[in-house]
Amino acid sequence: MTIECQNISFKYGENLVLKDISIQFEKGYLYGVIGPNGSGKTTFLKVLCGILNSNYGKVIADKLNIKKLSIREIAKKIAYVPQSTLINFDFSVKEIVMMGRYAHVGRFSQISAGDKRIVNDLIDKFNLHELIDRSFNELSGGEQQKVILARAIAQQSKIILLDEPTIHLDIQYQIEFMELLKQYIKDGMLIIIVLHDLNLASQFCDRIFLLNDGCIKAFGSIKEVITRENIKSTYNIDVIVRKNLFTNSIYVTPLRKRVPSTLQYENSNKLKRIHVIVGGGSALDILPKLKNYDISVGIVNVLDDDYILASELNYKIISEAPFSPISEESSQKLKTTLNGVDLIILADVIFGKNNLENLKILNEIDKEIIIIEKTPIENRDFTEGIATKIYNDIKSKKKVKTVNDLQDLFNFE
Repeated sequence: MTIECQNISFKYGENLVLKDISIQFEKGYLYGVIGPNGSGKTTFLKVLCGILNSNYGKVIADKLNIKKLSIREIAKKIAYVPQSTLINFDFSVKEIVMMGRYAHVGRFSQISAGDKRIVNDLIDKFNLHELIDRSFNELSGGEQQKVILARAIAQQSKIILLDEPTIHLDIQYQIEFMELLKQYIKDGMLIIIVLHDLNLASQFCDRIFLLNDGCIKAFGSIKEVITRENIKSTYNIDVIVRKNLFTNSIYVTPLRKRVPSTLQYENSNKLKRIHVIVGGGSALDILPKLKNYDISVGIVNVLDDDYILASELNYKIISEAPFSPISEESSQKLKTTLNGVDLIILADVIFGKNNLENLKILNEIDKEIIIIEKTPIENRDFTEGIATKIYNDIKSKKKVKTVNDLQDLFNFE
């Protein structure tokens, strides 16, 4: 079972919403459709199931052009669940689930024993026994979505399209709902779901279709599609994309938009390149705030928290192997880098013998320096006083400013 778009375009009046889309979906996968508001996601699903007829191109479901199929024939192949389901009459839960069988019931036929068996099996599987006689309109949002999904499954269509079914659900029902979908994927169904929650899509979907301005921005695996670059160019927001070690899925953390003003010292209008001396997670609150500048970081050990964050922010990094002293090669890189920047920021770093070279090199540089001092250097010195002496020498220079927080010199909105 497959469903395929061939050069699909669709207009609302003169507004071109879908633009020459060609894509194929196969059974056994849960496909997530993501994209910003107005990108054409809902329209795309409605074209797929024949609710809307494309102006150009065609949709092929199970090797058949859906434009040549009746509504009943389409319903046997494709089940569609809209964003919201309004039931005007006081139907019970069991009656709602039974509606999924109507595509298989003849005009003058009655509900068969087979239809009833299918519905009863779904009531068992969805654990709806306590709800079967209740009015659908009395249920919670999560309960309603379970019932509507059961109705869609009752159609016994091999393709299910869902338009933001989790948007009004709390986290318990979101997870329960997505896990139900995964069960049916294992049975060979093809499910396409529109989602706004990128993390929910990353955790449960097998493939992602990123739609933007009516065009395919990306299509493929989670790692291929949900990237910092794709999210930034599509949603116009910077993010950090990390791997969740517990679920083995990736998750997206948006970075709050901050527009830094000029620094409150001379020649601040020429500030472009900044180097940050970090270590031990001392710059985790600093690095995201500097993303509008050309940033370099180091010397820092690989796998250090500051290293990981700087990597995710795509900053330039001078690094060393874990627990290793600073090499001559890295020292030379740091000297060259520091001589080429407009500003140096020294974070509230703990100094030991392995990273003391950072401080020694900094003491040789005649540049504007900001020292972030949250903790006295004496409490961060594990070099028998060597770091303290160098640190205080640096602090005494004319071009050096010492602050408790970077906020003292930047205005962040």
